[in-house]
Amino acid sequence: MNFISLQKTLAQNKVYDAWQYVQSLAETLGYMDMSAELLEKVYAHRLAVLEETAQGLLQTAVETGKASITEQTLKETHLDIAGVKLDDSIFLKKTSLEFFHYARLSMDILFQIINASLLGDSAIDVEDKGIVGKLLTAIGREPNFATLKTMLDSVKTANEFSYLQGFDNHVKHIKTILVSVNNSFILGSQNTFQIAAFSYGGTEYPTCNTIAKVREIQAYVTHTVEQILIETEKQVPNCLDTQKRIQNLSFHMQVQEHEGTSSIDYISFFIYVNNDLSELPSEINVYPLLIKPNGDIYSFDFRFEEIFIKKRADDSIVGVAKIKNGLLSNEVYRAFTVSPCDAQEYAEYLCTFKQKHHSVHLNFGALEGTIVFYDPNDAKQQ
Repeated sequence: MNFISLQKTLAQNKVYDAWQYVQSLAETLGYMDMSAELLEKVYAHRLAVLEETAQGLLQTAVETGKASITEQTLKETHLDIAGVKLDDSIFLKKTSLEFFHYARLSMDILFQIINASLLGDSAIDVEDKGIVGKLLTAIGREPNFATLKTMLDSVKTANEFSYLQGFDNHVKHIKTILVSVNNSFILGSQNTFQIAAFSYGGTEYPTCNTIAKVREIQAYVTHTVEQILIETEKQVPNCLDTQKRIQNLSFHMQVQEHEGTSSIDYISFFIYVNNDLSELPSEINVYPLLIKPNGDIYSFDFRFEEIFIKKRADDSIVGVAKIKNGLLSNEVYRAFTVSPCDAQEYAEYLCTFKQKHHSVHLNFGALEGTIVFYDPNDAKQQ
């Protein structure tokens, strides 16, 4: 699944905070697929080894008149991973649980992507336990999102999603292991790798073959995620609440440089208005980001407390935006409150910058501005 187009769309429409969830989704889908592949291959290896072992025992019995199953015989299917001997039946159970967990997590993250990319600053808190229901309500109120709402409603009623949700919740809350692995050889052929019947939330789920169910759920999650992300990307330009968001910041930096040693005097950041502060809301949400002509996206976590507001025509200072919730908040687009200020307050900022900022971290690729270097010992500068 290629997320490059989605990444650019999020950046262009000031909802780049959703990108962190897209990255997490790509990772969890990878874990899901890895778990599915391991289940297929390890179980196939188990069956092949059992068959080979059975044939060997039969051959021994024919040649010698007897054959015995020892403890070592039962360990023939065990795995050697980086020198660690693992019981493959336990590995299969563990990996089965991991598969369903990552599949469920992928669906949960999908809802977070929709929440962040389509609701903007009105997004439901990520820690809200009722986020799915509230998200569906919010999506359902907007005519542009009608197709997406239909797709999400289908998820709620899909048998595959019901099973996935029921299995993961059953294991997580009731804490019983539903997966079993049993094989026999020589006497009969009883190879079972199954998930036991269980009940969750009033729904009964029958016993099923683990590999078959994993294939079914993997195909469902992959297809559903892909289709819903395609529709979500189409709707990102219709995001409900990004009016307060600002991604374009300018900067000016002054640097002392003498005999190969540099020292920053100050860095100041600016937002430009045409006339006055009435062009900005009283609160803005800032995340520096630039999309280069080649499509590369540069951004960074803005960890400065003040941004000055300049009048475009004459470069005069007309206001300041000050951090609202501190620098320890989890905000991607950090909230700033806007108020009037003059050149005197800006001068005080410049004079105290070095006292407040002992180290500076920023991505120059995400900003436009100027850097002035000077030698304090140069007579021409004095």
